[in-house]
Amino acid sequence: MKLVVFAHVPPPFHGQSFMVQQLLDELQEDNSEVLDVFHIDARLSKDIDDIASVGFRKFFLLFSYCMRAIWLRVMKGATHFYYVPAPGLRSAVYRDWIVMLLCRPFYRNIIYHYQAAGVGAWLETKAYNWERWVSQFLLGRASLSIVLGDYYHEDAGKLCPKKIITIPNCCPDPCPDYEERIKPKQLARADALNSEGTFSVLYLSLCYREKGLFDLIEAIALVNNRLRDDGLVKRVQLDVAGKFYLPKEEAEFNERINQADLIDDHGSMVIYHGFADETKKLKLFSQADAFSLPSYYSFEAHPVCLVEAMAHGLPIIATRWRILPELFPENYAGLVDVKSPEQIAERIQKFLGCVDSTDLRNRYLRHFTRKVFGEKVRSALLST
Repeated sequence: MKLVVFAHVPPPFHGQSFMVQQLLDELQEDNSEVLDVFHIDARLSKDIDDIASVGFRKFFLLFSYCMRAIWLRVMKGATHFYYVPAPGLRSAVYRDWIVMLLCRPFYRNIIYHYQAAGVGAWLETKAYNWERWVSQFLLGRASLSIVLGDYYHEDAGKLCPKKIITIPNCCPDPCPDYEERIKPKQLARADALNSEGTFSVLYLSLCYREKGLFDLIEAIALVNNRLRDDGLVKRVQLDVAGKFYLPKEEAEFNERINQADLIDDHGSMVIYHGFADETKKLKLFSQADAFSLPSYYSFEAHPVCLVEAMAHGLPIIATRWRILPELFPENYAGLVDVKSPEQIAERIQKFLGCVDSTDLRNRYLRHFTRKVFGEKVRSALLST
């Protein structure tokens, strides 16, 4: 199989580009010679802030990438075309139309790997009739659609692929020395918190309201207020890492964290660390006592940050939103309803002085390592 991977890798860094990099790393390490991989780094945006913009520069870039894909088909005999489809955004769907209009006549085997949700729902509820027709004509009937969870089969099914397969996202093990280096420190911090100390909750994602950031901040204020009322010498600190998507939300964030109910004798209860590179990210994870992503993001798919938190053996608080419950054991205690600061506060208080009792670290090792991901992807690709 000669596979063209038409998708960009970081920068800019986000879940989709990260997973394309994992895919390439895994496939290019394959020594079986069954897969021959050509990569077209189809980057259109310079950074996170540029993702939603449109313009002639992006059109000409996209056209050049498509010409490269056609050249690989004609000159190198490429047979399969791997593509990451758009979420349910009109401008992004139009981008997919352009790519498929130019490239699909040259490739019989189209493989979609969905890293964002919503295109099926958009076609059904928001698209005009002519947009549905064009989408079915240009995007429909792919040889294979890879989705991140069973929840998304219905969404991907709107474009009538020949086959749909579930393959969860992954991350390379960030702490292979977890048992020796990180777990003893987690146990020591949990033991100390039985009397006093600071319990650190980490949020590491795009800083955006729909990702649950502001609900989590309100939960931090609530739980600290309860600890004070109970006369306990404990506090909860929220460490926030990531870039803000909207300047007005960044201003609202800065105003909120400087209000009196989020400041005590130790300083602010919410610490903003900005964008975290790999070194900073690993440090934040190793120092955290719990992780939270109370998301209700419209295009939420399979947040890699939750997999990374599992790999670090952290208790996790997440929402019952779309695929997210699929990532956790049945009846996992850390799940809450969307837009529920009260429930988040309750879960944080429940996790105080505790380590993960559901062994999420081992769940990561069984289901979300890059090796497991690579085996499933290779099997899926070779089935087309």
